[in-house]
Amino acid sequence: MADAPTDHPQPRTALSAWHLLIIASLFAFAISAAVFVWFIHRVTGPISSASITQEFRDYVPTVGPTDGILETATSSVPEAFTQSDSAWLFNIPLGTTVSEIRVPAVYRYHIQLFDPWKLIVSGQVCLVLAPQFQPSLPPAIVTDQMEKSTSAGWLRFNGDDDLATLERGITAELNKRANDKVHRDFVREACRQSIADFVKTWLLKQDYWSQDRFHQIVVVFPDEVTPGQPLQESPPSGITFESQPRPSP
Repeated sequence: MADAPTDHPQPRTALSAWHLLIIASLFAFAISAAVFVWFIHRVTGPISSASITQEFRDYVPTVGPTDGILETATSSVPEAFTQSDSAWLFNIPLGTTVSEIRVPAVYRYHIQLFDPWKLIVSGQVCLVLAPQFQPSLPPAIVTDQMEKSTSAGWLRFNGDDDLATLERGITAELNKRANDKVHRDFVREACRQSIADFVKTWLLKQDYWSQDRFHQIVVVFPDEVTPGQPLQESPPSGITFESQPRPSP
């Protein structure tokens, strides 16, 4: 009686294992290729204004102070405060009291990082519509450098009272001055430079700062934008900050 044929399952098992190995290798290769293509496209492909703005907005909460305030400028300005007071008695002048306080004031300005940002791609220029810079109130004063003086008329004896009244009003007056055009324009370019440096740090991290990408940043504030006029057509003058681009690999 002939022997029954013998099964040989081991080669089939070995073949299945090889199939799985090949499939896994192909799958890993496909993922690696996709990642490589995505990276090459990200590094060399065009960037849209919408995508770069969203990337930057996602980045902002991960950096900076937890309160979202980024200080952009500090200035020390000698300020003077004057008050005069005249008096009459039966149309007879009794004289005028003139009081003056001089003191250095320290103004600080900041932006709210979580306020709206807009980044616009214009060739190799990154045009940044930044949040409006604002004064940090109240300003500080250097009290040990405060100078007081008063002069009173021949029948006036209120010099000390006038000085005390004048000193009490310094904080309110400094708050007004911090937000006036003269003081804001004085720190405008410093604020612009701080924001340009902040954006450039991000561009460097993203490998967007190179000879074939961005090598120029233009910072614009909302109070410099003409309503109804495209920002790309007429950016304000004197707002470009350019650094030597990092060489491409």
